[in-house]
This record gives sequence, C-alpha cells and structure tokens, in this order.
Amino acid sequence: MNALRILAMGDNHGDETSLQRVVDATEGAEFDYIIHLGDITNTSKTDFETGVEQLRALEPHFETLAERGELVYIYGNRDEEVGTSSTGRHVTDSFELTPGHRLTFGEPIDVDGQRFTTDPETVGRDDIILTHHDSQRYFYNLDARAYFCGHSHKARQIGRSLNTGYLWKEDAEPGAYFLVELDESEMSVEVRGLVEPWHEIVCPDYAWYGTQFLPTTKECRLCTFGPERPFREMATVAFIEAVESPAATQTATIEEVVTRARELFVDTDDFGRQLSEYLDALVERDRPAPKDPLHPDGDGTSTLRLPPT
Repeated sequence: MNALRILAMGDNHGDETSLQRVVDATEGAEFDYIIHLGDITNTSKTDFETGVEQLRALEPHFETLAERGELVYIYGNRDEEVGTSSTGRHVTDSFELTPGHRLTFGEPIDVDGQRFTTDPETVGRDDIILTHHDSQRYFYNLDARAYFCGHSHKARQIGRSLNTGYLWKEDAEPGAYFLVELDESEMSVEVRGLVEPWHEIVCPDYAWYGTQFLPTTKECRLCTFGPERPFREMATVAFIEAVESPAATQTATIEEVVTRARELFVDTDDFGRQLSEYLDALVERDRPAPKDPLHPDGDGTSTLRLPPT
C-alpha cells in the first residue's frame, strides 16, 4: 500500500478568510487527498440563507484546493438549519459544491483507489474513516487505515487518529490545518497555524489524551479545563459495555466501569485513577449535574446507573 500525503482541515464555520489562508499557504504543493471534516458553513448559528451564501462564496477556494489533490469532504452539524428532522433544512438543499467528492453516511466511496467511509461499524482495515463528531471509542480503538474527525475543536492525535480542531471559530485564536504522511505503519502529522505558530505537546499528567495541538500561547487543555468532557463519553460507553442489556435498567460499580474503560480506551494506571476520581465525584454530588453521564444509584454505595430519560 502506497504512502499518502494528505492535507486535513475542518470547522471553518462559514469563514472565507481562514480557507483562503490554507489556499495561500499550500500554493505549489501537491497532495494525494485533501480532506475537510465538516462545519463548512455556519448555517445553524446564522440562518439558512446566510449558510447558502457562505457555501457559494467558499466554492472557489475548494475549486483551487481540488486542483492540488483529490478533495473529499463531509458536512457537519452547523451545515444544517436548527429544527426537527422534518423542518431543519440542510444547506445542500439549496446549493451543493461542484469540486471534489462528498462523503455521506452509509455510502462509502472509492477515490483514486482509496476507500473512504463515515461508518466505523462497517469499516474495513484499509479504509479511511471521516466523521464530523469525534468518537472517543473509535479514536482509541481504530481498526482502519486512519480516522479523521473534528467538531470538538480540540486538535489531537493518537496513533492513526487525528482530530483537526478548527480553522475558525468564534472568540478563539485563528486555527490550524495539518500536513499528514500516512503509510502502512504510522501517521506522521505536522500542524500549521493559519496566523500564529501552533505547537504539539504530550502532557505528562494526561498522557492518555494523546498529542495535543494548540497555539503556542496555550498549554494542556485538561490541565486548564479538567478531563470531564472526554470522561463523559468514556464513562457512558464503558457503563453500557459493562452491564447487561437493557442498560437503562442496570447498575454498575465504579470499579466495573473503570475496568471496562481501561479495556476499551487506555490501559494505564493514571487513566484508571483519574477516571475513578471523576466517577467518585459523581457519586458524592448532592444533586446530579445536567451533563453528568451517570447518576448514583441512591443506595449509599459506589454504584452508578444511566440518567433517567
């Protein structure tokens, strides 16, 4: 299998300047594939007509990028009007990009000999997975050639999984794009800030979180904000895997959840200790918080259950 050179990016949220900066910075370069991970527009945060105008304005930049390699892209949650499944319009209901290859859920595509899919459940070992939302489960347990995602705006890498962070978002420093070399055994990643330099760090306190990519003015996200966000999804998945179906009627101890999480995600003592401390805090709350993934069973022990629906 040939090595691939990939330009990866995502989450420009309708911003034209950030995509133009990628175009300018990569002038003269050639890639096997150019990947965009969605949230191309800011439809859900503005309105449908504005989202369509943004997509039209962005198309020339995608046309230029498509001249430098095979363009493969997906859409994200911000590319759809806020509403129910029956009333929320998608930006492509009015306008669709002409260049490149749009990848949709459940419909793998072959682009110049490489298969791309958005469905981790049916992925093949030689496939490249693209999803907008980042899945902790598949980020850590990849059985594919590579996994690219976005949405969380937290750029990081573990093995052959890469979250590309963002190109532009409200109230944040200018974002970054990534130059990726992918061969049979590893993924090599270089981050390029659009305006200011970005750097990569592996925090010794949270090494299980992988390599983080941030502006040089920033340090470890988990040291700054805590590990609650990744732990919420990890705890839910580990709980469901640890109990019998139907999970909504079952309970599990903290030890059972942590043991299953170590099997699913990261089998290190630091990870297990930190997740256990997080779950202990959930049990000790006087009242569950709205985003708590698990609630105490109420029997005075370290037993947890899913929140009521």
